[in-house]
Amino acid sequence: MRIGRLLAVLLLLVGPGPLLAQQEAPVDLELVLALDASGSVNQQEFALQLRGYAEAFRNPAVIQAITSGETGNVAVMMMIWAGDRRDGARTVADWALINGPESANAFVETFTRVPRFMLRDGTSISNAIEIATKAFDNNGYRGARKVIDISGDGTNNVGYEPAIARDIAVKSGITVNGLAILTDFPDLDDYYAKNVVGGTGAFVISAQNFEAFSAAILQKLVREISWRPAGEAPTSFARLNLKR
Repeated sequence: MRIGRLLAVLLLLVGPGPLLAQQEAPVDLELVLALDASGSVNQQEFALQLRGYAEAFRNPAVIQAITSGETGNVAVMMMIWAGDRRDGARTVADWALINGPESANAFVETFTRVPRFMLRDGTSISNAIEIATKAFDNNGYRGARKVIDISGDGTNNVGYEPAIARDIAVKSGITVNGLAILTDFPDLDDYYAKNVVGGTGAFVISAQNFEAFSAAILQKLVREISWRPAGEAPTSFARLNLKR
């Protein structure tokens, strides 16, 4: 009872901020995975994206990248996105701490059980970045780095320019990386490089089609998780481009 009263007095004196901040779990990386679920992505292609992420998080290379960090922990959430309406994006797997094979598999089980939501109101990369940026607020984690991982097969065709949302994210200390699927737009990787990605260590990886997505996302996750501020990503992953 006395502890409860003391806590109440402390809250009155210093406010909730400092005490709540102590409850944030330290992680090496806070990562938002943002998957394209717009009308240009059919059911099979959407399933290929989910399968790619599932295989990647169960891959020993990703697990090693996670556990080799300073804390050995990363925090990850997954969302799907399409247009710029209020329901143009949806969380399919909320924030989860991953620190080994068991927690990684639990995260996979969460998003693979979720049915496909039909978000057919255009392609708004800007809205996806804006929502992903807000997802870091009060998520319970304190990461050494914050990254938004955008994957998609088209250019922004509704809403404001993605570079505006990108710049806001970067000013907040967030890096935006991209995975461009070149099925419909052969130069989409160039578009992502100019308009979507930004921040410390930002990069674009491209995949020729959705069938190449699994290999691309595996390499992308290893690079994102392994990257250290003092140096570049491992050379084996630094220039991956599945466009060729």
